Amino acid sequence: MFSKLRSILILLVLLVGGPVMLYAGFKEAKDSKALADHGVTVEAKVTEVTWSTKRGRERNFRASISFATPDGQAISDSVSLGNDQGKALRDQPDDQPAVLSVRYLPENPHTVTLADHKDESGLFYGIGAVMLLIGLGMLVYRLRK
Repeated sequence: MFSKLRSILILLVLLVGGPVMLYAGFKEAKDSKALADHGVTVEAKVTEVTWSTKRGRERNFRASISFATPDGQAISDSVSLGNDQGKALRDQPDDQPAVLSVRYLPENPHTVTLADHKDESGLFYGIGAVMLLIGLGMLVYRLRK
């Protein structure tokens, strides 16, 4: 009974998670292309660095940032950081203001990422496609069984 419930739950996760990952890949590709095409690069002030600790390892660093657009609009947002960059910003002395070079879209200033961000949409597309194919395969197998 439990194994049947578990396999149905896994099937649902794969069939729902696959399209979600495909959509995330589409959004990442669209945003990355727009940022590379006409994004504006500015220096943003880091207001806070947060991270999580799991099994004694620090990871998932995020920086809360603020910057002003050329028209004077104040933007506050957060960006993901790599472990090395997050630790360096966290350990920086308080008397030195921390800044990051970020890129944002002029038509939507809350679409912001690090200036050296690389398009990772292929990863999302790959994971989504694999999840969806495995889910469909499991569904066909269960229906034929």
